[in-house]
Amino acid sequence: MQHSWIAILAGLPLMVGAGVPPERPIPQAQHSGVPAGVVEVNFLTRILQDGGSRDRAPRRRASPKSQASGAVPQPPALEDVPLPLPKPVEDVQKPNNASRQAENTAKPALPEAPPPAAQNRPSENPQGPPPTPPVVEQPGTATEPAHEAEVPTPLPKPGTAAADAQTADRPDQAVTPGADAAKPEETTEDGKQPDEQKAEAPPPPPPPPLVKEEPEELKACLAELTSLGAKFEPTDPIDEGNGCGIESPIDVAAVLPGVEVGGATMRCKTAVSLAHWLKDTVQPALDIAMPGRRITGLVPGSTYACRLRNSASTGKISEHARGNAFDVAAFKLDNGEKLEMKPRAEDSTMEGAFQRTATAGACLHFTTVLSPGSDAAHQNHLHLDVLERKDGYRYCR
Repeated sequence: MQHSWIAILAGLPLMVGAGVPPERPIPQAQHSGVPAGVVEVNFLTRILQDGGSRDRAPRRRASPKSQASGAVPQPPALEDVPLPLPKPVEDVQKPNNASRQAENTAKPALPEAPPPAAQNRPSENPQGPPPTPPVVEQPGTATEPAHEAEVPTPLPKPGTAAADAQTADRPDQAVTPGADAAKPEETTEDGKQPDEQKAEAPPPPPPPPLVKEEPEELKACLAELTSLGAKFEPTDPIDEGNGCGIESPIDVAAVLPGVEVGGATMRCKTAVSLAHWLKDTVQPALDIAMPGRRITGLVPGSTYACRLRNSASTGKISEHARGNAFDVAAFKLDNGEKLEMKPRAEDSTMEGAFQRTATAGACLHFTTVLSPGSDAAHQNHLHLDVLERKDGYRYCR
């Protein structure tokens, strides 16, 4: 077949343009249809000549102009490229990554392991056993069969019983931060120990000084108390230190005519407030609750006493220590009865209504009123005092 194509190509004439060296001139008379200057060249002979000239002279590189004009560059000569060797039989049998991935895809999806926080929470359920982690199976390969995969166990939270037990089981392991054994000594923000901070704590403020009595105000108070019909005697100043004392005390025998208070020691301002409360609020309320009955005296719970509030070991000084307070334990009646002070918030009797009215009206005359049952320290008496507060504020409970 190859020789037949060569024979065909050898008989075909090749038409070349002017400028090509003539191989065999063709008379114009014989080929009237061919333009002048065109010669007939044997195609096979021309190919053989071009092959010989290529071996003799080096081939010139095409210029950019020729490439731009449409000349097609010649492809480079073929180089010897080594062919890949076939894989051994053992390697061919091993599944590649694609086949392994396909195998894993074909298998049913394993349940995902719960997060570490849900697997092990010893602090929330210290008595129950820890939950069993799910079993994850590692897919087998050509050299290794399927086996159970190693799932890391989450560490317990620091400071829990499980973390302490784990630390005790591994004495050579570093103690987890947050455990009791690793807790540093408690310090404050300034880096000092609590004991040092207590030692350097500022001392409590000094007690207030004795209440100073203005001469003109004291004279007017004593005159008003006399006009109310009270029986009293001025006494020597009291100064026990620590803020306890009365600069101008008086011993009151009767705060109103026929209303005895047992010679209680107090300031004049306290006695005047007590007299107005009994005259303007307590006796009128008793006239409605128990018509015909009259108050003949008060049973004092506490008058002057050098102590802190509620007899506590620490805190502010009590108004009893300054002559500003008077505690009422009971009302004495002219028939010999006593109306004892006790919690009566839910008492629906006339006695309950009378006590609630008397204690509520006391806030018109005193700056502090603590009714029976207002707190744990005031269950069986009524506390009254004339502590001066800013803008005339009053505390009534």
